[in-house]
Amino acid sequence: MTDLQQVEFKILQAVDAVCRQLHINYYLICGSALGAVKYSGFIPWDDDLDIGLLRPDYEIFVEKAQELLPNSYFLQNYRTDPAFPQIFSKVRDSNTTYIEKSAAKLSINHGVYIDVFPLDGYPKTPFEIRRLELLKKKYKLMAACAFQLPCSWCTKLFFGLERLLGIHKHTQHIMRKYEELISSYSEGDSEVICNHGNWQGKLEYAPRAQYGDGTFAAFEGMQVRIPAQFDAYLTQKYGNWRADLPEEEKVGHHYAEMIDLNHPFTDYIKID
Repeated sequence: MTDLQQVEFKILQAVDAVCRQLHINYYLICGSALGAVKYSGFIPWDDDLDIGLLRPDYEIFVEKAQELLPNSYFLQNYRTDPAFPQIFSKVRDSNTTYIEKSAAKLSINHGVYIDVFPLDGYPKTPFEIRRLELLKKKYKLMAACAFQLPCSWCTKLFFGLERLLGIHKHTQHIMRKYEELISSYSEGDSEVICNHGNWQGKLEYAPRAQYGDGTFAAFEGMQVRIPAQFDAYLTQKYGNWRADLPEEEKVGHHYAEMIDLNHPFTDYIKID
């Protein structure tokens, strides 16, 4: 493991312990599930760690995890960190620094983190599907103006207009409405399970059977739950996931302005 991965792994161990205490289950998902299957741990060049919980378990985690986590860990979401413009959570180590370029100007906790995604249901009728997807686009555009993202001049102009209108000052309200939308479709009776928070869009809409009750895999020496039909899950997301990537593609997909594993982010950024 890299030094960064070791910090993330410690966070995962703490989250795993909390989930056991709360009697809830999580899945290792996305590239972390790929790492578990292919490398029995992190993808060697990966720079993050992702887990997902079905919405009912996610809500229990959000409500109760903070009091069970180590004192230096912070459960971040729009409820606990109002300027955080995402519909999922992060568990951060506040004694470290990981300032992503896109979020560098946000007045939020910037410690090293793992992502905690809620897994929701999906509507069944064409009308409800169209409504959900249109509203998702609206909320994503409203949230995106809070970030510093590489984009075309036209998009920059649009985000600039949003900021002039003060939309970035209402992040918490926007995220609350966005979460109310996606969580209104119960995963309990849905044939599709959705990770709306991940950037891959509809590639994150999986048949319920892919997740199932999960199956166990080794991850850096600990047993973790991954989607039951992990082959189908990984193939849907990554195509021929068994193939080796070209050397130039073996890079992380997060871009940090500052990483310091020994000092808190407050040494580098002022929080209002």
